[in-house]
Amino acid sequence: MARKYHSNLAFNDLLFNIMLGFVVLFIIAFLLINPPTKKDDIPMKAEWLIIVEWPPELMDDVDVWIKAPNGDLVGFKNKETGLLHLDRDDLGISNDMIRVAGDLIPNKINREIITIRGLVPGEYYVSLHMYSKKTKDKVPVTVSVMDINPFKEVYNITKEMSFRGQQIALPGFVINKDGNLESTFETTTSIVPTMGRRNFGN
Repeated sequence: MARKYHSNLAFNDLLFNIMLGFVVLFIIAFLLINPPTKKDDIPMKAEWLIIVEWPPELMDDVDVWIKAPNGDLVGFKNKETGLLHLDRDDLGISNDMIRVAGDLIPNKINREIITIRGLVPGEYYVSLHMYSKKTKDKVPVTVSVMDINPFKEVYNITKEMSFRGQQIALPGFVINKDGNLESTFETTTSIVPTMGRRNFGN
């Protein structure tokens, strides 16, 4: 008499497929109920940063300016042009207060930041401007130029500024067509525009 064999293979396959279907439906449902990302939640892309800092207790107002190879010029009077953005215009301690949950909280830092959010090949120029001098002593101003992707500090230097209207041309840098640093260079040409000009281009 032949022995009869019984197999649960088909039933197991069916059960596995049903459970897999439930998992897929659960994931889809979870994604659908997840709130959409708001524009403010998306971090702004940054390729390069220029960070300027001076002692936090000072009322002196230092400004930074940058000029791209295509002539775009950004500073406190023109905070956003093309791929250049002045993320913070610091006026010294006079604007070192931030509002958190309705309360004013001291933010004891003097810092300006310019972000380069895309790359145009060519020469970039950077200059400092002592817009307002309210103390008698010289002000040490530290400037850091950084490549973000991948991270590399191009230079970190400190300059002393001593009088209102003073301008200092900082080392410029050259970005090649691949978006990489090609070189830095010294210059004595300030790119700070004449105050009151409407056109901050070439």
